[in-house]
Amino acid sequence: LVEVDRELADELDRIPYASTATVNLAYRRASIPHPLDGFGFVVPFVERRATLACTFSSVKFAGRAPAGHALLRAFVGGALQPEMFELDAAHMVEAVRRDLCDLLGVEAAPLFAHVEKWPRSMAQYHLGHLERLALIRARLQNLPTLALCGNAYTGAGLPDCVSGGESAAGRILAEIKTVR
Repeated sequence: LVEVDRELADELDRIPYASTATVNLAYRRASIPHPLDGFGFVVPFVERRATLACTFSSVKFAGRAPAGHALLRAFVGGALQPEMFELDAAHMVEAVRRDLCDLLGVEAAPLFAHVEKWPRSMAQYHLGHLERLALIRARLQNLPTLALCGNAYTGAGLPDCVSGGESAAGRILAEIKTVR
């Protein structure tokens, strides 16, 4: 992109991103004293915990764990705790296990643990972000067959990203049809 439009490339490069990791832990359901009567929880920053949030994946999504088992997915890192992202997988798992023990009463070792790191995955909407997006959109007017989508442009949630991807594809298809 630098060779095509340096200003656009520079503006895109200025969007700050935080890195996060997911820590997936599987347990026998009987090992978790909490009723798991929701889809998960968010941990306020003032709690000073390693875990930012935890999704009860096996409650939220049918089939994620066999009967009698539970799958929990914790999130660590982010903009407020970048040092957590730098830990190795074993240390992340231990930190999350301590939190789950305190918050859900889980004392058992997980049946398995899987850590997935997502570097520079969460766009940060700092002051001036909307102005930066306006500059990016203006530069894109000169490149009608280039469209952008992702969590930096039309919203951070998955539905926002899907919608943004569909819109981007629609713009490109419309432009291609016009060129023909």
